[in-house]
Amino acid sequence: MELKKAIYFTLDSIIAGGIVLTIIILLSSIYSKEPDATHLNYLSNDLISILGSIKVKEIDNSYIKSLINDGTITNLDNTVLQQIGEFWANNEIDLAKKTALNVTEPWLSTHTGFGVWINNEVIYNRDIQVKMYLISSKKMISGIAKGHITDLTRNNPPTLWGPAIIEVRLWE
Repeated sequence: MELKKAIYFTLDSIIAGGIVLTIIILLSSIYSKEPDATHLNYLSNDLISILGSIKVKEIDNSYIKSLINDGTITNLDNTVLQQIGEFWANNEIDLAKKTALNVTEPWLSTHTGFGVWINNEVIYNRDIQVKMYLISSKKMISGIAKGHITDLTRNNPPTLWGPAIIEVRLWE
């Protein structure tokens, strides 16, 4: 009789221990789940691809259209990235910043950090703190050298810059 009680209590404690261990494993896996950054990776790649392929004459943006109408943008076949790079090369950082802001603002949520860098020089940067992930996509662009803005320096002979690395960073 004593042996049956010992077996019963031993089996009972093993089953109870198994249940407690299973609950601990299940709860720890629920709380330690890491959020997925795949959407940021896709968004970063899509942004650099779109901005590097769409021409300024094709974009439906009131700010870009105003720059075209007032003669600030002269080459309508520039892609958006090339135009940002041209503004950067002409030391018109404010125009480059506003272009990056106005073109990308409709596509990004207010909780997503965003920035554009050319050769590690900040062109535009949202003031949102990095909490989890920082994803970067880069593309090479080229054109006329930074600081060579007169016709004389551009045409006799033209001083080309590049390739410059333009980088789009997204973070949460």
